Amino acid sequence: MYETITQLLIEEFGIEAERVCPTATVQDLELDSLTLAELSVILTEQTGVRVEDVDLGPVNTLAELAERFTAALSAASADAAGEPAAGIPA
Repeated sequence: MYETITQLLIEEFGIEAERVCPTATVQDLELDSLTLAELSVILTEQTGVRVEDVDLGPVNTLAELAERFTAALSAASADAAGEPAAGIPA
């Protein structure tokens, strides 16, 4: 998921590749709320995980954002299979 987010930031939003790293923050990359909303829509379209299912709360780094989308993807996959996601009680 991190690679997907990185690729989108570089290709879709024109962020310089040198600036995109796991520890980069939203502030470091100068991402405003509109850009984050657009990123969320694209990720939702690609993964099928609704943005509402991902707690974006106080996301500090790109790595944290990727972790939250990965967790939401796992939960969605488990729901589709009728099984609880790893680390999520049934």
